[in-house]
Amino acid sequence: MICQSCGVEAPTRRVFFVQHIGAIVMFFHRRIGGLFCRNCVNKYFTQYFLVTLTLGWWGIISVFATPVVLIIDIVNYFRAWSLAPVPVGATAPVLTDDAIHRINPLAGDLIRRLNANEPLEQAATDIAARARVTPGQVMRYVQALAAQAKAGTT
Repeated sequence: MICQSCGVEAPTRRVFFVQHIGAIVMFFHRRIGGLFCRNCVNKYFTQYFLVTLTLGWWGIISVFATPVVLIIDIVNYFRAWSLAPVPVGATAPVLTDDAIHRINPLAGDLIRRLNANEPLEQAATDIAARARVTPGQVMRYVQALAAQAKAGTT
């Protein structure tokens, strides 16, 4: 739907990567995870994997931790292997006045479905097709409703 890293509207998958740097008597971990598009999965895997591969071994504990971290990253990368490429020209969805106007008549149905615990991605895809907008615009609409509701309660 919407990549949590770059914000582009594209197919996403939940992934998690770990970076490990050994420093003789201590070590440093860095983690990143979320719903990422294929471009961001590739970017984070390459970055975290290569840093861990080159700098992960320099410590007593790190000699044992580094292979585990590398395996975790490889497994997560291959879990996202089937993720479709980011469409050419894909951009971050923008909630325009026209999109709001098209979604508003379907807002009751959208809210009812979300309150019934239907996955947002599924509801957004269906509502988007009916409103002739993108699923990302429907997600932005839901975010705007949530922000509006939050502002009304505080």
